Amino acid sequence: MDTPTQRLRKGAILPAPACDLLDRLTAELDIRFTLTDLHGAVVASTGSRPAGRVDPRVLAVLESGQPRELEDDPLDPDAAGVYLPVRLAGRIAGALITHGRPGAVGAAARSAAVAIGLALDFAEAASSLGYENVNPGWLLYRLLRGSRVEAQQARVVASIYGWNLCVQRIAIVIMAAEGDRQRVGADPGELLEGLLGPGARTTPFGQIDEAQWVLLPEFEPRASRERIRDLAEVIRLRLAAAGQAVDVGIGEPHLPVNPILSVRRSYREAIYAARLGPRLRGEPGVYELRALGSAAFFAPSSPSRRNLAALVLVPLREHPMVLGTLRTYLACNMSVAGTAEHLNVHRHTVRNHLGRVFSLTGLDPRSLEGAVQLKLALLVAASDPDAQDA
Repeated sequence: MDTPTQRLRKGAILPAPACDLLDRLTAELDIRFTLTDLHGAVVASTGSRPAGRVDPRVLAVLESGQPRELEDDPLDPDAAGVYLPVRLAGRIAGALITHGRPGAVGAAARSAAVAIGLALDFAEAASSLGYENVNPGWLLYRLLRGSRVEAQQARVVASIYGWNLCVQRIAIVIMAAEGDRQRVGADPGELLEGLLGPGARTTPFGQIDEAQWVLLPEFEPRASRERIRDLAEVIRLRLAAAGQAVDVGIGEPHLPVNPILSVRRSYREAIYAARLGPRLRGEPGVYELRALGSAAFFAPSSPSRRNLAALVLVPLREHPMVLGTLRTYLACNMSVAGTAEHLNVHRHTVRNHLGRVFSLTGLDPRSLEGAVQLKLALLVAASDPDAQDA
């Protein structure tokens, strides 16, 4: 196995602490930064550079080890900045781009490059020790259920441990079925580690309490949610085959503008789905918040409820006449005749608009369940838009 120094010589920069470092530097200095690896690929950025994209302008810096300053270029407005090599354990491991006019950001760029190199050196060394000594369940508990101070401290430890919370993640909660909680069955930890393979090192997962395990896989917005659901279903089936009945809940993905709030919100949604789903359906299974029907709109988080409402209503925003017909139809107690009379249109027009609602949202306003969900979505969307999680 490689030693930490050997890994550093390969140009490995831990993305989790890198994201936190750049966020902190940008907040303190009001300057945007981008950090690349030894091959010029973006590791972290507060300058709107997508992760993984190779920046050709840093390649010369990485090859020569010399700084580079680029002034404003009308043909390449993103080029302006100071480009400096970042050294870990005395060797070049990447490059730091300090965005802005070199004369204005030069001093900050040099200080930031040294600070990032030192911080990542310490983070790598701490990570090699922390992986052996940190209890991931304890760390997850503090992140997801601890006080705000505990969660902030846990975020720092999580970065050192190798968990990158600056990417979008979605919570999967595995709970022992209510009638099966006193019986010791299969070990979910071993199963999760086996399923994740090499990804187990950088994917947050652990035991929160005696009956609950949590997994926070990365969610790629352009990928299908089916990948997450398939993973949850495999976990449930593998544990069931080993004699452990479980209920699995899946939360919603949230942009990591505030990483702690994002994963906590998804976790609460997953808990709600795992607890309520079996009661509604009468059997263990995999349950998503958005698939709970009307019950989803009673989730314990105001932003969660608003997100669900947006999922329902956004497709209708581009069709104001259809949305107006829906509002009137619900206000008229689902009466087609009453809606037509109120809007002074033909009943066929009302039916046509209701059919459009069904095709756009997947919810049939002519059924009680569909009408209730649509009504709840409209009510939630009209509630306080600035409500925050407690």
